[in-house]
Amino acid sequence: MQYSSGLGSERWYQQDIEFVLNLLEKGLTRNEIREIVLNENPFLVKTESALQKRFQLVYRRANSLSTTLRTLYLNGTKYDQNALILYTFLKTYRYAYENFYELLVYRYQQNNKQLGTGHLQAFMEEKEQQSEIVSKWSQMSKNRVNNTLLLFYNLSNLMELNEGVYLITPLHVSSQLKDYAIEHDSLLHTIITLQVGVYNDDL
Repeated sequence: MQYSSGLGSERWYQQDIEFVLNLLEKGLTRNEIREIVLNENPFLVKTESALQKRFQLVYRRANSLSTTLRTLYLNGTKYDQNALILYTFLKTYRYAYENFYELLVYRYQQNNKQLGTGHLQAFMEEKEQQSEIVSKWSQMSKNRVNNTLLLFYNLSNLMELNEGVYLITPLHVSSQLKDYAIEHDSLLHTIITLQVGVYNDDL
């Protein structure tokens, strides 16, 4: 998986992802879902080109959930759903995936539970040294990427604001989702518990 600054264009998109997941659950193909989206515009975007782009983003993330995770999402609590929305984001973008493990989880396990924009910027500078692709991102793209990461960490409840400081915190999900993660998915388990397992096989 290559680095892509396209993650800076991402948003939470929960309702849009749920729309696609329900159609996937009914057995519809990508092309069938695409036709429904283009004809009905359930995402309520203003232009066809914007609708096409939104569909590509949303379908890619929705399709990253296995059949079992899709069912767990549709039948889960809002906390389960938040965890799985974050999961679709981390499964889709290498930079976000590495940022989550190498910055957020690492700091939590070092008992350094504060996270701010300065930490995200320092991580970006480190990746610029490691990747020619990242080094070529514009400053605007870099800012968007970091803002998007903060958005996802906040909305998933992995961080909470406490006296002006963001604190990293594990998620509260159903025992059903947690048990599944322990048995079958190391990335999901880490999202929920912030405990590191083997994760290279998740990419």
